Amino acid sequence: MTVMGLGAYPAEGPLCMDMLGMHGAVYANWAVRDCDLLISLGVRFDDRVTGKLEAFAKHAKIIHVDIDPSELNKNKPAHIPVCSDVKYALSELNKVVEAPSDLSAWVQTCLDWKKQNPFKFDGKFNGILQQRAIAELSRLTADRKTYVTVGVGQHQMWAAQFYKFRHPRTWLSSSGLGTMGFGLPAAMGVQAAHPDSLVIDIDGDGSFLMNIQEMACCFCEKLPVKVLLLDNQHLGMVVQWEDRFFKGNRGHTYLGPIDHPEASGQGGDRYVADRYPDFVTIAKGFGWEGATISDQADLIPALEEMINSEGPYLLNVQVPYQEHVLPMIPAGQSVDEMITE
Repeated sequence: MTVMGLGAYPAEGPLCMDMLGMHGAVYANWAVRDCDLLISLGVRFDDRVTGKLEAFAKHAKIIHVDIDPSELNKNKPAHIPVCSDVKYALSELNKVVEAPSDLSAWVQTCLDWKKQNPFKFDGKFNGILQQRAIAELSRLTADRKTYVTVGVGQHQMWAAQFYKFRHPRTWLSSSGLGTMGFGLPAAMGVQAAHPDSLVIDIDGDGSFLMNIQEMACCFCEKLPVKVLLLDNQHLGMVVQWEDRFFKGNRGHTYLGPIDHPEASGQGGDRYVADRYPDFVTIAKGFGWEGATISDQADLIPALEEMINSEGPYLLNVQVPYQEHVLPMIPAGQSVDEMITE
């Protein structure tokens, strides 16, 4: 699936290959690289999915179905472009398609790749990593229909990787629009439409600050939105690029005062020593409940408190700022240049 398609097929389904693209699964990217036929439904072949266009699915014949004719052959030429509603196209295809006699070897190859190259994080880290927080949230909400919204950045990609979406249309991301600040107002809209559902904005501090004033609307309109705030004090995705490709030079990606060492990339610890601002104090000023945690032992009880709270709730999780979203295919590169460590 693309990042926009998460939940279209259950994440725990036997044939789920999760997300492909720049921060997608190794196995999803390898499957597209090595397939013979790629049936692409309602996608746009953006650069975050394809990387180097000429190397993307270069062995495959491509069938591209899209209701918008301008998307067909826009980025990646299709051998068979089909301008149609996807539901109609699939219904018609089902009337005539003849499955190959045996795909078991290919399916097993894909499943072996998935077993050997899972999304992972440092399980021995004694604090709270962003991936762990999201994975535990996914586990704790597995038995109920939960809607998840996100802003833009590392937290967005980790949510796509580690939250197990089990239903269609329960994942709201601005995706290609790249809209920082999207998470909270999107969660408010979902909560208004589904007043009895659990709605969680998994957000980063940089994105959350963009629309923090909407906490007032949540309180005044009685929208019990939950915010899992992964607070690393930085614009984390830009920091990752700075560290990976620009020798750690900081371009105002630290969100605290300029006299702190982290402002110039000189911080001596995985955590920022002096945190700014105090999100829980802000939340309480808007009438929300909230808590701040940094110890791993507090994670599950705090998540449970957030989930079970009656009104809007902000859980501020203090996380390290050097953690990188992996895998990563560098911009303009192909799957064969994928970074995994």
